[in-house]
Amino acid sequence: MAILLDTPPRLEATPPPQSPRLGWRRFVNGRYITLTLASILVAYLALVPVCTMVYASLQSNFLGVGGSHWTLGNYGRTFTQHGFWPLVANSFGYAVSTSVVCIAIGFGLAWLVTRTNAPFKAFARAAALVPMIIPGILNTIAWSLLLSPEQGPVNQLLRKIGLPSFDVYSLHGMIFVQSMHVVPIAFLMGTAAFSAMDSSLEEAAMASGASPLRTFFTITLRMVRPAILSAALLMFIQSISTFDVPQLIGVPGHTYVFVSKIYAALQQFPADYGTVGTIGVFILVIAVIGLLLSRRASKGAAVQTITGKGFKATVQDIGRWRWVGFACFVLFFLVAVVMPLAMLLWSSLLPGYEPPSISALHDLSFKNYSNVFHRPVLMKSLKNSIIISFSAALIVTILSAVVAYITVKTKIIGRGILDSLATIPIAVPSILMGVGILYFYLSAPLPVHLYGTFTIMIIAFVTITMPYGMRYVVPGMSAIKDELEEAATSSGASWLESFRRVFIPLLMPSLLAAFLYAMIVSFREISAAIFLYTSGTEVVSVQIYDLFRNGTYPVVAALGIVMVLFLVILVAVMQGLSRIFGVKQRH
Repeated sequence: MAILLDTPPRLEATPPPQSPRLGWRRFVNGRYITLTLASILVAYLALVPVCTMVYASLQSNFLGVGGSHWTLGNYGRTFTQHGFWPLVANSFGYAVSTSVVCIAIGFGLAWLVTRTNAPFKAFARAAALVPMIIPGILNTIAWSLLLSPEQGPVNQLLRKIGLPSFDVYSLHGMIFVQSMHVVPIAFLMGTAAFSAMDSSLEEAAMASGASPLRTFFTITLRMVRPAILSAALLMFIQSISTFDVPQLIGVPGHTYVFVSKIYAALQQFPADYGTVGTIGVFILVIAVIGLLLSRRASKGAAVQTITGKGFKATVQDIGRWRWVGFACFVLFFLVAVVMPLAMLLWSSLLPGYEPPSISALHDLSFKNYSNVFHRPVLMKSLKNSIIISFSAALIVTILSAVVAYITVKTKIIGRGILDSLATIPIAVPSILMGVGILYFYLSAPLPVHLYGTFTIMIIAFVTITMPYGMRYVVPGMSAIKDELEEAATSSGASWLESFRRVFIPLLMPSLLAAFLYAMIVSFREISAAIFLYTSGTEVVSVQIYDLFRNGTYPVVAALGIVMVLFLVILVAVMQGLSRIFGVKQRH
């Protein structure tokens, strides 16, 4: 209790009686005010975009000139429109296939790291997680250059060795590019599942004569099935809502999915808000059904393996295959990290894009980097991204700490509902969050005008990243014993003081992790930002998209390298702070 030594305990044996008015003041104190405001804010962030989108889908002339009335006409027109059901098939094929690929690779790599004796595990973990730092739009641009049908260096190499080239502008290309970006999330979820799983059942199976392969399919996979279902749902939602891959790869290849349809409907004049709302509600219903089925299947598949006797996730000796496992990590690192970054770096040093060759070496220069730092609009977009992502991450961290306290440390009625509200954005694709927020602030008669400001971008990013901030903070809050807060209260500390001096120091590693994740996601987010920005509020991801669409590949690559370097520095700084606060916490 060293953190409370500077607050001497009260000496009164019995507190003086309070008047009814004083008791009322005691009830309306910082604790209840803070918890109430946090609950209202979470409900506002989670429900407003969804409800507004549903409302827009039921209006005959939403945001249009003239009157509007309630109708189901938007649904009838959209569902009977030519090409809608092929759009559904493409979208589902793209999202489901990406989920399967990500689960197979991510959980396979996680199993190698946590349950086998594969060597160089520190490198293996880094190899699987580093792709999270590369923004999705940069990964997409890099692979569109690497696999360009005519000038892509990978396709040129394939043709030289007599193999058919790979058409990146196809559904298969979309699945490949998206998978390379999303696999790290599946790896994280798989690592958590395999690390928390008792290996005694596997050992018993192998002692009974089962082969390692049979044990893996009959025992291991069954025990991690809930985690697999949860990860598959998350991969599905992220893939179906991602903007960059469908727009930069799908549209040129005439492979359209929900996102490309929504963007096209909002870009036309006048914008077709009714169709967008209808498609948004359709996606939302599918996501909610998937969430419910995933939870039901997870309950039915759950296997209890953790007992009061303690457990240890032991590793399996896979013999010479451990080097094959290490080779899998090296291969994934080369494909997911080295090749895209090398392509961006090469392109950033040339005056115009051309495939890697010895003859092009004399054209290398840092002129594009000079252009990045001397273009006011690009520097402004970098500044905007830093301000918006930092603000969103700070709000998410604070809000997650307060909401985690409510759901874990209090007995307040409705705390379960609050926890559900805080996790709703997981089931709502980020593109729908962006559209719902856009609709609300265009139509709601608010006293302040937020459209076209930093505030609306911050609101969107807070809404999108809030559930993930909760995922980091809730476990840390659960690990703090109630007796620490009780000791602070008995020493005379107010709730705000005890929260600041007890919970915040002990939660600091979790808070830093939540802040880091929220800032990285906000800094690279484009699915929601593409609908919310206006002139003067462009963020760097939107600038990259506009430059690429205009054919300015070298400047895009230079800006992308600068963006990646910033995120790498941010991660390094946060990890250093986490280690410092972790040491303090142990003392």
